Amino acid sequence: MTLTAHAAMGAVIGEAIGNPLLGFVLAIIIHFLVDIIPHGDTFISNNYRILKRRRKQALAYVTVDAICAILFILFIVNIRDVALIRPISLGILGSVLPDLLVGLYDITKSKYLRWIFKLHFYFHDIIIKRRGDVPLKYALAAQAVLVLLLQARL
Repeated sequence: MTLTAHAAMGAVIGEAIGNPLLGFVLAIIIHFLVDIIPHGDTFISNNYRILKRRRKQALAYVTVDAICAILFILFIVNIRDVALIRPISLGILGSVLPDLLVGLYDITKSKYLRWIFKLHFYFHDIIIKRRGDVPLKYALAAQAVLVLLLQARL
């Protein structure tokens, strides 16, 4: 999933739960569960991590996604009631934290972050290893629709 889709889900979870800490924890759990759904990024990930090629493509993908996620978050912050900012913010943080920690592991190769990397890709690859991934363009289109639907919920 893109960071933007995870952020949108985290915002909805945070708002729906209303409790910042519970929303944070639930958003982390939901992150792993939705990552089970094939979402088209296996080719980019494998090129970057396994084959060590097309790194510029992977970095461009992550950069554009991060910018979209930041813009989405700024949009949400500017239209929401201030009383809900804390649960929404912590829901967003919980929903993107696993991907941020995986990225930090990619950079540092820290033994303390290896467990999150393994856990993340365990969930990420459950269906993909058996049935294959979906084309990225379809996955991105579906996630854009999801973000719009979730944004309308907010």
